[in-house]
Amino acid sequence: MRWKDFLHFQRGSRIAVILLLLLIVLTLLLNAVLSYRSSSEIILRQNDSLIQAFEEFRSTLKVREPSFTTSEQREGESIHSGNDPRKEPVERRSPAGKTDLRDEEARDGREGETGYKTFPVSEKLTAGETLSLNESDTTRWKMIPGIGSTYASRIVKYRELLGGYVRKEQLLEVYGMDDERYSRISPYIDSVGSCRKLQVNLAAFSDLLRHPYLNYDQVKVIVNLRQRKGDIVSINELAMLDEFTSDDIRRLEPYLAF
Repeated sequence: MRWKDFLHFQRGSRIAVILLLLLIVLTLLLNAVLSYRSSSEIILRQNDSLIQAFEEFRSTLKVREPSFTTSEQREGESIHSGNDPRKEPVERRSPAGKTDLRDEEARDGREGETGYKTFPVSEKLTAGETLSLNESDTTRWKMIPGIGSTYASRIVKYRELLGGYVRKEQLLEVYGMDDERYSRISPYIDSVGSCRKLQVNLAAFSDLLRHPYLNYDQVKVIVNLRQRKGDIVSINELAMLDEFTSDDIRRLEPYLAF
């Protein structure tokens, strides 16, 4: 059987096949047209929504546009007319010889319109003025030129650990303090100072260890010495121990009581 035999239909069957093919083609065309119309409507609706949103955004921009104030209009008119108010002197003299402060007040008003809050500048010590080494708080320390909040806090905290400064050179032991900064602040500091004594025979291990001039090994040998022989009579007994150097004894002597 040849392949042409598969395409041979009788007259009635041939008409039915042709009608079926036409129906299929019309269905496909109708489906294509409907899908195109629906997609175009969606695009139009989306475009309409975008256009509406854009128009609303433009209207908000028009509302937010700053309008010229009356003073700015007057200033612009003055400039166009040849009278620039900025060229007028700030200070005016009245017939009585007194200063007219109206221009200064207007200038201050313009500065206030910027919305920035001004803070008063902290008062600083002048040449010849000094503060107490052990009685000044952080606020007073910040009055020294070159000392801010950070260094003022460090100085006060280290003073509390020591029990007070004996001499102002001890400020070099404060964290971050260098020779240059110390030389700048030294003239503003009263060198007279007194310290709080540390009771060697009564203080607990933790209290002794808290002092910046005593390390763990030194505190341990002090406690062992107290347990073996009783109270320590003088700092000379500590000077004979290997854990203490001559520099240690010199620094500790003002702070220890027996």
